[in-house]
Amino acid sequence: MSDLAQPDSAKASAQWCWELGFGAIVVLALACFPLLIKSQYQLFIATQVGVYLMVAIGLNFLTGFGGQASIGHGALMAIGAYTAAILMVDHLWSFWPAAGAGMVLTALGGALMALPAFRVSTWYFALITLGFAHVVSGMLVEWGGLTHSFDGIVGIPMPSLFGASLGPRGLFWLVAGLNVIAFIIVRNLVRSRIGRGLIAVRDNPAAAMASGVSLVGVKMFAFVFSAVLAGLAGALFAVQKTVITPDDFTAEFSIFFLVVVVLGGAGRLWGPIIGTLVFFVVPEFLEALQGWRLLVYGVVLLALMRFAPSGLVGAIDDLWQRSRSSRRVLSPVMAFATQTDLPVSNPAALDISGLSKRFGGVAALSDVSIAIRAGSVHAIVGPNGSGKTTLLNLVSGYYKADAGSALLDGNGLLGRSPVAISRRGIGRTFQTPKLLPDLTVIENAMLGGYAFERASLIEVALRLPRHLTEARRQRRQAAHYLRFVGLENRLLDKAGDLPHGQQRLAEIARA
Repeated sequence: MSDLAQPDSAKASAQWCWELGFGAIVVLALACFPLLIKSQYQLFIATQVGVYLMVAIGLNFLTGFGGQASIGHGALMAIGAYTAAILMVDHLWSFWPAAGAGMVLTALGGALMALPAFRVSTWYFALITLGFAHVVSGMLVEWGGLTHSFDGIVGIPMPSLFGASLGPRGLFWLVAGLNVIAFIIVRNLVRSRIGRGLIAVRDNPAAAMASGVSLVGVKMFAFVFSAVLAGLAGALFAVQKTVITPDDFTAEFSIFFLVVVVLGGAGRLWGPIIGTLVFFVVPEFLEALQGWRLLVYGVVLLALMRFAPSGLVGAIDDLWQRSRSSRRVLSPVMAFATQTDLPVSNPAALDISGLSKRFGGVAALSDVSIAIRAGSVHAIVGPNGSGKTTLLNLVSGYYKADAGSALLDGNGLLGRSPVAISRRGIGRTFQTPKLLPDLTVIENAMLGGYAFERASLIEVALRLPRHLTEARRQRRQAAHYLRFVGLENRLLDKAGDLPHGQQRLAEIARA
C-alpha cells in the first residue's frame, strides 16, 4: 500500500517504520556481502548485477510506470560508458566529472529519443528505440578516431573517493549505495503527484489532461530521468570492466533490459530488482548446462508470460492483494479535511456565444449560446446526438471550434489546450468514466489536485517538508470529496473494482 493511501497517521507511521526497518536490513546485507565472499569472480558478478540493476530501475520508471516501451537503454548506457572512458583515458579526467558529463550526454540522448513518443504509438516507438540502439552500435565502430573502434578503450582507472582509489569491494559498495539512492528516489516520485501523473499518461491520457497533467512534460521528464540513470550505470560499467568495446553494447543488450523489467514486473518497484537477479544471476549458475541454457531460459520466459503476465512481483502482489481483500470488510476510516484545509471557492461565470462545430458534412453544434452565472448549477438536456458532449469537449479544449467564443470570467478558453483550461479551474468528467483502474479510489481523486501542488521536483524526490505537508492536505481533501459523493468506505479499493455507478461518483470527486 502506498503512503498516499494510508488511512490515518498511526497506519502511516507503522508503514514508515516497517519500510525503514526493512531498508536497514537490506543496506546491512549489502554492506556485509563483500566481506563474506572470498571469490573475486563472484564479487565482480555482484557488482555487474548492480550496474545492470540501475539501468533497469530507470527503465521501469519509464516503461513500467510511464508506459513507454524503450529498447534503446543499452545504447544510452553505451553513451555514458564511452563518454566517461574517453574523458578518463584520453583526457585524464577523474571519474566523477567524467561520469557527470556522461549523464548529461545521455540525458540529451534520452530527450532526443523521447521526441518520437509524442507522435507514434507505444510499439511503433519501441521499434524506433531499437533503431536508435543499432545506430549507436554502428557509431561506436565507425567513429574509430574517437571510440577506438574494435580495439576498445583500455586501462580505464577505478574511481577515487576522498583521495583513495576504490578497489573491487569499494566499487561494489559504491554501486550498491547508488542503487539504494536511485530506488528511494524512484519510490518517492512514484508515490507522489508525479507518479500519479505518469500513470495517468500511461493509462488514460484524456483523464490526465483533464487533471492538468502535461503529456509532453511528464513523458520528457521520464525519458530524461531514466536516461540519466543509464548514463551513470554506463560510467560504472566502464570502470568496472576497465576495457570496453562495441561488442559490449549490441542491440540484444538493449533488449535484455526490457525483458528484465517486463518479466520481473513492469510498474512494480521491486520488479527490476527481482528481474535482474533472476535473469542475470540464474544463468550464471547454469554453466553446467551451457548447451541447454538458452532452452531453459526460453521455457522459463514462456511459462512466466503464460502464468504470470504481470511479472514475478506482479503475481506475488496479486496473490497478496486477493488474500487481504478476502479478509477486509470495509476500508479503514481516514481523517477528513477540515474547512480550513479546503481550497477557497472562487465561483466563475461562463459565457458561451455562437459556438459551432462541424465534422465533415455533419453540424454537431450550430450557433450555441449559454450564459452561466457564477456559483450556479446549469443542466444541459437533450437527446442522443444533440451535441451535449461536443459542447463540453469544445469548452474543455478537446475539440477546436469552427466559430464562436467561450469566456471564463471574461478570459477566452477557445484555442487553449485541455491542460491549460484545466489549470484555469475547469474540471470535467466523461461520458464513460476514465479512472486509473490500478490506483486506489483516493489516489484517483488526488489526481484532480495535480496542478495545484507547488512542491518542486527536488522536494518531491527527497520528501522534504513542503511536499509532505501538501501531500497530507491533498489526501485529506480527496477523502473529503469522496465522502461527499458517498464513497468513504471505498477509499482504499482499486478504482477498477468499483461498479459503474460508483466509478462515476469517484470521477466527480476527482473533478
